[in-house]
Amino acid sequence: MSQRTKKYAFILQGIYVFLFFAFLLSAFTADVLFAPPALAILRVPSNIRGIGEAIGAPWTQNLRLYHILLLITTIVGSLNLLGLSSLHSRFWRGALRLSSFLGLIILTCGIIFFLLPFLIGGQYSSVFLRTSIVYAIVAFVILLVNFATFALAVKVPLISKKR
Repeated sequence: MSQRTKKYAFILQGIYVFLFFAFLLSAFTADVLFAPPALAILRVPSNIRGIGEAIGAPWTQNLRLYHILLLITTIVGSLNLLGLSSLHSRFWRGALRLSSFLGLIILTCGIIFFLLPFLIGGQYSSVFLRTSIVYAIVAFVILLVNFATFALAVKVPLISKKR
């Protein structure tokens, strides 16, 4: 493995750790330090109820989809971080490829989920649209980081050459 690949993996590890702490800090800040009207956009997306009404599904089902999306994204990010830190292991290189590919699919679905108010015509408040934009941008940034991870995973061969 080249020095450039190691440096690229180290930078991606730093980005994943930064994102983890940023999300942890935002969750702690939004839920513990401030009363509910403040920082409402960092809490559960307020457009979940509106999306449910637009597609004819109960809002609890959309909330469940949102939680599943968060859980899978967390698992994929954790596997990507472990895979990036263990590129010398054939198992973790394979896990990195699989988890980053799965992340591409899940995060694309997440972006579509958050952009549903724009894709389905209807009357939405500006708060719903603002929330959709913020969450779609966050999902897109994570998608870009995951895409860079996938590019690295494909570049590093699964079977390392003998020395």
